[in-house]
Amino acid sequence: MRVLASLGVLALSLLVVAPTGADKLDPNEEPWAYDPYDLRTIYAEDEPLNNDCPGQGITCESIVDDAQINPGGDIDWYSFEVALAGTRVTIGTDVPSMGGSCDTYIELYDVCDGTRLAYDDDSGPGAYSLISDYVTPHAGTYIVKVRGYSSSTTGNYKLFILCTEPVPPPENDTCDGALPIERCTSGTLVGDLTNANNNYDPGVGTPPPSCTGYAAAGRDVTYLLALVAGDQVHLVYTGNAYDASCYIVTDCENVNDSCVIGADASYNVETIDWTCPAGGTYFLILDAYGTSTGTTFTLDYAITCPEPHVCCVAEDCYVVLAAECESLGGVFHPEWDSCGPPNPCELPHVCCVGQDCHLVLAAECESLGGVFHPEWDSCGPPNPCEATPAQPDSWGAVKNLYR
Repeated sequence: MRVLASLGVLALSLLVVAPTGADKLDPNEEPWAYDPYDLRTIYAEDEPLNNDCPGQGITCESIVDDAQINPGGDIDWYSFEVALAGTRVTIGTDVPSMGGSCDTYIELYDVCDGTRLAYDDDSGPGAYSLISDYVTPHAGTYIVKVRGYSSSTTGNYKLFILCTEPVPPPENDTCDGALPIERCTSGTLVGDLTNANNNYDPGVGTPPPSCTGYAAAGRDVTYLLALVAGDQVHLVYTGNAYDASCYIVTDCENVNDSCVIGADASYNVETIDWTCPAGGTYFLILDAYGTSTGTTFTLDYAITCPEPHVCCVAEDCYVVLAAECESLGGVFHPEWDSCGPPNPCELPHVCCVGQDCHLVLAAECESLGGVFHPEWDSCGPPNPCEATPAQPDSWGAVKNLYR
């Protein structure tokens, strides 16, 4: 308990000018201070309703002005609702508009006769009380108990409650909401890890070193890459004043064991250059090395798609990607991009112009006036175009001896 002091500051007049703006709080105020021209709801104390828990219902961003602890031993109860877990609540007492003073003591509960969540005696101005930035563990009802410091304490007070709801994490906080980066595109993405969670860490799973060489206990966001074999991925991830870490995985439930490539070689700028070996779904995770770190970032990216070219499977021509040509058992020709005509996969074969043998393509053989033989691929020797002398029917000659 501090010695009571007369406080003339921060008094709130009930005759106020209508607010001209929508801002409820001045960010430069002390935690217990408020603007007399703001938009907070003002309640009068409701006795005897607030004599028993849960007491008088009020709202976040409201003021009870004025209220009394009278007689000694009087306890005032107030209840209010928060919509989200993680809401930051500041509760305090101060000098009421009618003046006076009181050595208050405040307590916070979420259930009548439950466990006390927070309390304070003298953290506000003078002998008034302040619970500052209490983070609510759940949504729902919370209850404020206001009493005098001792059983003989009486006096006047003002109660105020300020609530700041948590900012939700970004849409791509987890792989379930990963934002797509399209193939065959390039550009720059701007993002922020400030309200993201630490969902992934390449240092958890398989014992170190991880695919980045380090753990990453900071906040992270995710991007979806639907790739085909041969796609070339170029990434430059720049964190704003934090130690950046990034990696590409196939399984977000096991980022370390499924990581295909990662980078944590410098401080805030990390680069990945990678050629996708097999088509499929991949996840790019932008992370931070330090625990609970990570703010704004930029991601410069370029995904270069491979071009289809000629694939020769024997003399059959296809225009496909290199990986598909390999699966066909063909020979990939990146120097050719068309199957013609003429067919670039066609091979020369024997062309007989009389008894002259030429090894040419079918079109050239036709221009020579020859006969094309695709079943022959060599002019010998022996020359396949030379006339073959008739062979004697030796068996027939033997048969004639017996006629």
